[in-house]
Amino acid sequence: MSTLPLFPDHTSPVFVGEVPKLRPQQSKAIQTLRERVREGKRRILLVAPTSFGKMTVIAATIRTSSVPVLFVCHLRELIDQCADQLARVGITNIGVIRGDDDRTNPDASVQIASIQTLSRRDKPLAGIVFVDEAHRAVSDSYLSLLKHYESSIVLGFTATPTRYDGRPLGALFECLEVVATYEQQIKSGFIAEPFFYSGPMVPDLSSVRTVGGDYDDGPLGEIMRDKSLVGQSLEHWQRLAHLYHGNNGRPSEGPRRRTIIFAVTIQHSMDVCERFSAAGVRIAHLDGDTSGTERKRIIKALGCGDLEAVSNVGVLLEGTDIPSVKCIVHLRPTQSIVLWRQSCGRPLRPWHPGCPPGCTAHPSLQPLILDHAGNMARHGPPHEDIYWSLTARARPFEKKVATRICAGCYAYLPAYQRLCPYCGADSPPPPPAELPKEDETQLQALSGTPEEMRRMYLHMMVQVARAKGYKPGFASARYKSRYGAWPPWEWSEAVKASFASDPEWQANYEAHQKFKQKVEASKIARELAKIEDPDE
Repeated sequence: MSTLPLFPDHTSPVFVGEVPKLRPQQSKAIQTLRERVREGKRRILLVAPTSFGKMTVIAATIRTSSVPVLFVCHLRELIDQCADQLARVGITNIGVIRGDDDRTNPDASVQIASIQTLSRRDKPLAGIVFVDEAHRAVSDSYLSLLKHYESSIVLGFTATPTRYDGRPLGALFECLEVVATYEQQIKSGFIAEPFFYSGPMVPDLSSVRTVGGDYDDGPLGEIMRDKSLVGQSLEHWQRLAHLYHGNNGRPSEGPRRRTIIFAVTIQHSMDVCERFSAAGVRIAHLDGDTSGTERKRIIKALGCGDLEAVSNVGVLLEGTDIPSVKCIVHLRPTQSIVLWRQSCGRPLRPWHPGCPPGCTAHPSLQPLILDHAGNMARHGPPHEDIYWSLTARARPFEKKVATRICAGCYAYLPAYQRLCPYCGADSPPPPPAELPKEDETQLQALSGTPEEMRRMYLHMMVQVARAKGYKPGFASARYKSRYGAWPPWEWSEAVKASFASDPEWQANYEAHQKFKQKVEASKIARELAKIEDPDE
């Protein structure tokens, strides 16, 4: 297939008019894209969190290009979002390839297609192919599409650049570019940081086997249908959905957050709806068999507040844009980091219905996630940045501080924090640690091979650091002082991991830091006293 140049420098582009106003990170994303194309890359995966504004970036890219364009996705909602965004920048001569959609226009130089329909039809000419929600591009229909457009530039967009089973996407893309991070988006105000709570009960999944990289839905659904689990999800939601935390952490009452509930099976979702409805909650059910008309009606009702909650089975994930939804009730245990992050990304976009500037306690800025499925413990917070790769599974950038669950309200808290800021419940401090003593086994190990001696010495310094409340780096520094070189990388990483998963060590560290602060404050006070009265 022959194509026109991508991002031409001449002044006669296909489209005329102004490009959309871009945020700095969006401009940087397009600049990164240009650079990769100039380097000869033809399969580029762009990664950015929810609320980054990928449709704006796509529209701006199309707006400044002079090649035929194809946008491909798997949901009607994404087709409509793309068409609407293009219309905002003056691109209305488009064609839609989807079922019996009346926007068909084969002569348009911009085509927006459903992958399901496109796989059965002739492919339009395209110099650029946009693949939205590119973590789905491992299906046969997408693989066939990419093969057809092997000479075109393919730009994938996703917030979770890995397969649902966790395997990387290196077979589909040449390079991966993280064009925005959650930390950046939160600091810029484009993502609202959520509050997390666990459920009072944790389901026992030891009997559920893994199928295709995730729990077997049938047995999993039966476990999650347990009346006590369904009942506690209702009670927990009733207790927390209307509470908002001010700057002092103390909760105040407000309107109930509009809520999306993720269930395992259709019957599980129906059970949830029955229980919530019996309690007077305005709730509806959605699944893959719900008609398009009914689905639109339910989503609109939730968005405007006619419904308080919608329980769904694998529907309200990608392409769901209901900014007024500010609560997720997760009743679907999963081994898939993609499913966990995509589902929890729905309420993170700030919603400002008349919210005055600087109003940090407003409901629009406080998403709430009630995790009754244990997914937080499996995958960590869905709004923390992790390391994505085309060749390896996702992993955290660094080990985070261990968390604990408040015994009073089930909020997730740092493990070292005794007093819950939300309900006031107190957690007893860990027992004081004692300095380790060398036993006969350790002394024998010290007379072993040089590597065994070094490993044992590092282990002993770790125990000292743990007991004294020092940082993990203390052990490595003492090792370097003794042996003239830093310990092997994997040993150091193991020490960091030990600190991150050890609440007692962290509590000792916090106590040591407070002690140092008191000592420093005392020194400053003495110095000030000398200045004021030199004779003392």
